[in-house]
Amino acid sequence: MIALVDPLSSGVFLSSALRERGQDLLHVYEERFSGAASIDASAPVLIVSGDTAETVAALRRRGVRHVVPGSEFGVALAHELAAALGLARNEDETAAARRDKALMGEVLRRAGVPCAGQASVTTVEELTRAVRRLGLPVVVKPSQSSGSDGCRVCCSEAAAVNHFRDIHRQMNLVGLANDEIYVQEYLHGEQYVVTTVSLDGQHVVCEVARTVIEELDGLPVRRYNVSCQSLGEAEQEVVSYTLDCLNALGVRHGAANADVRLTDQGPRLIEVNARILGPVLHPDPYFAAFGDSQQHVLAESLDDPAAFTARALEAYAPPQVMGKAFVRCWDSGVLTAVPGLSSVRRLPGFHSVRGLPHVGQPVRKNTLTKGRTGIVYFVHPQESVVRESLKELNRLEDQGALFRISAAPNVGSGRP
Repeated sequence: MIALVDPLSSGVFLSSALRERGQDLLHVYEERFSGAASIDASAPVLIVSGDTAETVAALRRRGVRHVVPGSEFGVALAHELAAALGLARNEDETAAARRDKALMGEVLRRAGVPCAGQASVTTVEELTRAVRRLGLPVVVKPSQSSGSDGCRVCCSEAAAVNHFRDIHRQMNLVGLANDEIYVQEYLHGEQYVVTTVSLDGQHVVCEVARTVIEELDGLPVRRYNVSCQSLGEAEQEVVSYTLDCLNALGVRHGAANADVRLTDQGPRLIEVNARILGPVLHPDPYFAAFGDSQQHVLAESLDDPAAFTARALEAYAPPQVMGKAFVRCWDSGVLTAVPGLSSVRRLPGFHSVRGLPHVGQPVRKNTLTKGRTGIVYFVHPQESVVRESLKELNRLEDQGALFRISAAPNVGSGRP
């Protein structure tokens, strides 16, 4: 039996991938997600009690042989339970560093892996010292969160102080208080996302993608990703560096995804997440472009280690290019129509759209990369075709031609 901890976000599709293979599953939920657990009919459910020993005993009685995080929320608990059960897992010594961005950088530095200048601060005085040491601009964000939550590029000391005050000690998206704030030097260069699956320290690269990010009043907005169909010299350097980061951080098992900037000095890590890529990424467009998805490769590593080992010998060479756009609504209100959707579906390489809000549903302006107002996928053999379609999609969004919104007095702008 395989236990998935907090199978939310893309963990839903990981659960499906394992069930496709006939695996017995147990969905383990923290008590704060009891609402999601109550409507989960896809697998047996266990809600974690306050007594970890009791939960471990329950997993042992069921014969659980793997414990896997099903979302960012479940990363820490999955590791804790796997350690208590004596099961295969990532290295214990670096567990905290895989969740805390400041510790992550320190681990890389000690391992001799080049990384960005950084600081972890808890006061305005510490922040100002860090900004003066690192130089402007800087990125200020929570030490532990996800989806660009609380992240801002600050071009002045005053802006950094104001943002610190806005987010310090606030609750973030993963349910933790922002007691420590992370300050990182701003990294210039193209940004990549590298997704992997590991087994006993052997890494398989699932996807290498370039990311287009726009900054809106200091807020980094991830507009779209375009996968690399082949790895040139730059991409090989990024992949090699990413694997060095995984090794330094003790990633030996399971899924991971890394954000890396290719600077003039070489690749520099933004962050590694020891879980499948989110937010809620459907596997079908990945199969169309890559012949597999990260969820299914992870399922293979758990179910058929020999097949995974053979896969690790194969070169990265996806047959098609995939583009993925996080659609955003730039106004808050009630969705009355989606007039631009037909135009999007006619764009060359259109594959599918997932997670669009329903007509009549309240929507909020939101810059977070959570897929709350939809994700559009394009798949095509030519990268230029995918990029042009993504640019046209962005144009429709920015001109307000995709969604039609009516004002609603009770719908605010939400988290920026």
